[in-house]
Amino acid sequence: MLNETLSVTERTISRWEGGETPSLPAQRVLAAVFDCTPDDLGFPAPAPGLAVVNGFAPGDSSPVRGSDGFDAFELVARLTHSDASDATLSLLARRVDRLCRDYPVRRADDLLVEARRWLDRTLAMAERRLTLAQHRETLVQAGWLSALVSCLTYDTGDVVGAETWREATEQLGRETGHAELIGWAFEIAAWMALTSGRPSDAADYAAAGEEIDGTSCVSVQLAAQSARALALMGDRAGAEAAMARGQARLAHLPAPVDPDHHFVIDPAKADFYAVDVYRMLDMRQAAAEYAHRVIDYCERPDGSIRAPMRRSEAMMSLGALAARNGELDEAVAHGLSALGDPRKCLPSLLTVARDLDDELRKHRQVPVVRRWSDALEVVRAPLALDS
Repeated sequence: MLNETLSVTERTISRWEGGETPSLPAQRVLAAVFDCTPDDLGFPAPAPGLAVVNGFAPGDSSPVRGSDGFDAFELVARLTHSDASDATLSLLARRVDRLCRDYPVRRADDLLVEARRWLDRTLAMAERRLTLAQHRETLVQAGWLSALVSCLTYDTGDVVGAETWREATEQLGRETGHAELIGWAFEIAAWMALTSGRPSDAADYAAAGEEIDGTSCVSVQLAAQSARALALMGDRAGAEAAMARGQARLAHLPAPVDPDHHFVIDPAKADFYAVDVYRMLDMRQAAAEYAHRVIDYCERPDGSIRAPMRRSEAMMSLGALAARNGELDEAVAHGLSALGDPRKCLPSLLTVARDLDDELRKHRQVPVVRRWSDALEVVRAPLALDS
């Protein structure tokens, strides 16, 4: 609608249609919208003094360039002439939100194809004529899609590709001044470092991310990644301090509209990270309690699973804890159950699986343990990872 483009009322436009002459700024915007000059629209030439004040040379309909080369007309045209409507951007935002909410349950390879397709469309949209606000919003949505693609790419075991998209997420966050996007780029880096056996790097990434964004939901997850990294390095005090920091931040955040969205955090997701921390610190009772809490949250009354990756990793943790207690049958049962769900993040799941495998290594000749070893090799084979 023309009135929305010009930020004026329909009554104002009606007065113009009835013969009232628009103001000089409005004339310039109208000319920009219709890609012509004020003369072409039949507006009378302004008085010389008024023309100079408003950016027109006396007796001319073209803008005056100041000493700094600033062209008011071109700026107005750029700010108001767009090839995309706000409705299009709203549709894009809803689609990005839907894809992020699908992350916990859809197969990674399937969701990755759709996310890449939407990312391509979004980047193409950014090349069109957009207002400044629309351009920034388009790049922000591209940033969320890039972060999602990075996670999905890592889920499938493509470490190099995941890092490339993570870097793109960080760049888009910096270009748009979006601290939360930058924070998620560091969170992804911490997650990848942690699951590739580099806890010191993971702690550094998490700390850097917390410095950039210490208030939004990503700050809670960064604290959780810090706690996991410190726990893996045996720093119990540091890990517990990081967990407490995250819990304090979480308490001040509003409840998420949809906790299934991958880039939000709620108490249930915080419980999931606590399982890892307590397992790494060999605090067995606490780790088991939180693992059961996670599983109860993930399993709906109708038997469906709301967060299969969380459930699988909690199951794997229960297996590792059972193995530490010498309960081999229970350990293997939990481990096989964890490996069975088709929706999995292989690097994350195999990180926990290594704990279970290490505990079972001394019992390789026991038949039930051989079943576990064979199943693990099948899952691990595509990544060619060492046990």
